[in-house]
Amino acid sequence: MNENTSASRSRSVSRSFAIAATVFGCIALIGAPVSVEANGVEIASPGGNIRVSVAASVQGHLTYAVTEGGASVLMASPLGIVADGEALGDAVQLGKVSLKKIDEKYPVCGNHAMSVSRATEASIPVSSHGKNWTLQVRVQDDGVAVRYTLPSGTKHIEREDTAWILPDTVKSAAWQEFSNCYEANDHYSPWTDIPQGKQISGFLTPVLSDHTLFLSEANNADFPDFSLTRENNTVRPVWYASAKGFDVDPSVPVITPWRITSIARDLTALVNSDLIINLCPPPDKKYDFSFVKPGRILWQWCSVGAPKYEDQKNWYDATAALKWEYYMIDDGWRDWRKPGFDQWQLLKEVIDYGKTKGVPTFAWVNSKEMQDARSRRAYLEKVAASGAVGIKIDFIPNADANVMKWYDDTLRDTAELKLMTVFHGCVKPTGRERHWPHALTREGVRGNEWQMTRYKRLLPMDHDVVQPFTRFLAGAGDITPMVLDPVQLRGYTWAHEFAQEFTTLSPCSCCYDQYKFLVGNPAQDLFAQFPVTWDETRVLPGTKIGETIGFARRKGSTWWIGIVNGGQDANFNILLNFLSGKSVATLLYDDKQEDDAFDRKETPLGPSDTLTLKLRKGGGFVGRFALSP
Repeated sequence: MNENTSASRSRSVSRSFAIAATVFGCIALIGAPVSVEANGVEIASPGGNIRVSVAASVQGHLTYAVTEGGASVLMASPLGIVADGEALGDAVQLGKVSLKKIDEKYPVCGNHAMSVSRATEASIPVSSHGKNWTLQVRVQDDGVAVRYTLPSGTKHIEREDTAWILPDTVKSAAWQEFSNCYEANDHYSPWTDIPQGKQISGFLTPVLSDHTLFLSEANNADFPDFSLTRENNTVRPVWYASAKGFDVDPSVPVITPWRITSIARDLTALVNSDLIINLCPPPDKKYDFSFVKPGRILWQWCSVGAPKYEDQKNWYDATAALKWEYYMIDDGWRDWRKPGFDQWQLLKEVIDYGKTKGVPTFAWVNSKEMQDARSRRAYLEKVAASGAVGIKIDFIPNADANVMKWYDDTLRDTAELKLMTVFHGCVKPTGRERHWPHALTREGVRGNEWQMTRYKRLLPMDHDVVQPFTRFLAGAGDITPMVLDPVQLRGYTWAHEFAQEFTTLSPCSCCYDQYKFLVGNPAQDLFAQFPVTWDETRVLPGTKIGETIGFARRKGSTWWIGIVNGGQDANFNILLNFLSGKSVATLLYDDKQEDDAFDRKETPLGPSDTLTLKLRKGGGFVGRFALSP
């Protein structure tokens, strides 16, 4: 299909929708959360700024369109799914709408301490080809989500027809090349530079004239993970691991994951959106999650490779010296042996030593040890018996529906065994960490494992200045930050690497480097203090995706600032007007000549002050601002 034909079809759908929308739109009550007529529904967010119009077009196709502040952010876009040979978004009739208001508040480990979930949710009965199903639409003041409850007795799902059709005001986007484990390069480019008809990873950040959107999914516990494809202004999900569809249990109601559109007028609002986790269920009350404690992790794999049994005490001692919460034993402990001891006994011995230093342990495992329910439970019980408080599960298969269910079943087991859980070599998050709070972080991201000389890997300079606005909008991620080894830096600076702790989010932050670059470092006092969860987060003015980005994060009364710079020298001004009073500032600048050094300054600063930075290519800045006594 050529571009003109596709554009013509999009305009046709929009015109058809407009005919239907006009009929019911004229009877909408000012400020009403929903208005209804036989051929359409309009749902408003609690604040009234976002409105979603659902309609059956003249041709009988089910569509939805979205406005924010009166401006179009989604044109009339198709809804529907193909199940048991029927396209359920075609030849539709809409039934009587039921409405639910959502108003809740709950704690989160993330960009802020509490999430506020206020939404209008409409359940719309739909009949198509003699089958009955339900469309659910949830509208918050910062976004929209749609999902389907499929006809009872559904046996096989072929594909999804849901799509996002963006208005002509879309000019650029942040996006990631396709990878089934989300370890691909990120880009910020003109919209037309996104390859047409080629898969990209399962999230996308389109930038419109006055809005920035984030497209992805939420609450996926048993559907295939998706990638995305672009055709002109239309974006569609693709089940890359289930190209021929998948079977479902006809005796169980089938509810799809949510397809989400976050909508923001500035980057701070975009980063702070909790739309994805708000769409997930709260924790199951039968589990006690008091064992969940975020923290910083020392880890050896990137810096030295497999852990050596005889070296483990040194790593625990270093973790204690840094005042970090955890040490992680990665791949290689399974090969430990000494006369009279197997690997499990040696693992327990090492973990017991950590306990004497006040340092709990995470243990790495390979998912192939636990593919079915029985082997998984038996293996996890061995890990728990070793004394580990957390587990990192790696090399997870392609995310078809069965594997996505495996993720959830595994989290049920680790919740019962009180093991905090990190997935590695995995898919993006979809908010299920709300239901499973012990799933503190995961990989599913192109992290600093791609900055390693032994694998001849080097991250491009634009990577760190795009990724916070792609993968990290879906949830926390473990990039294993802070490459400090001068052999590995290769053009990046210490300030840039430390700033990664503040421009990304991981409630269990697993540091890349070996302890000899951390203990005794000129910034060791700051390494011992930085938090991994936050009370408030702001994206600083002057941030330019793909060039230079800055985050300010608050924990209690102390603010931390992280700036990372891309591939060109840059200037960056930081207005400190968010400080609540005079502060003692510790400032880490790029050294003018050395990559593996800080230019450190201590000075009093307050809300009327401005910092002017001159950033090197691949450089950065970190600042800590503690209120003066």
